[in-house]
Amino acid sequence: MSPQIIYRRGLLLGLALLAGCASAPLPAPPVSSTDELHILVFRGGTAARLGHNHVLRAADLRVQWAAGGPMLRFRLDALAIDPPALRERLGAAFASSMDDEARAGTRANLLKALDAAAHPEVVVRALQQVGEGGRRAVEAEVTLHGVTRRQWFVAEVDGRRARGELVVRQSDFGIRPFTVLGGLLAVQDALVVQFELLQP
Repeated sequence: MSPQIIYRRGLLLGLALLAGCASAPLPAPPVSSTDELHILVFRGGTAARLGHNHVLRAADLRVQWAAGGPMLRFRLDALAIDPPALRERLGAAFASSMDDEARAGTRANLLKALDAAAHPEVVVRALQQVGEGGRRAVEAEVTLHGVTRRQWFVAEVDGRRARGELVVRQSDFGIRPFTVLGGLLAVQDALVVQFELLQP
């Protein structure tokens, strides 16, 4: 079995970083086609060139707005794994093709590894905003893998639309980044979460 195949299969377990809390569900507003959340997962290890970067899309993203800002929730079993059009938009770092078999394997292993029945959601809740105009500092509470952490990031605000990125380190949430063959192939600890929201 080639290192690339080992990496692609092993990466499925590395995606376990997306488990959310097992809290009781809140009434969910309809999913908006104008709201987007993507998670970028990067290859690592001394033979990283044999692997692939991955992008995950929260296909059922639900957004609730409060005084401090939005709360974002999405279900693990609704993640879109490496949508071709999205990979193409992300440029050369995501140019390698992913077939349906690889996507299906990723999904099956992800749900199993995360015990998705007990941990169905990932939650990001804005707590406060600092600043005015087009750039805001936002403090958010991120619940991932049964662990909740607070962190700051910068959001761009244009009228009712907000865009931003935050970096999430798996190890901060008690997750050991995937690695195989003594570190030859791995998933990097840091993930990039990108979002674009439209306030009603």
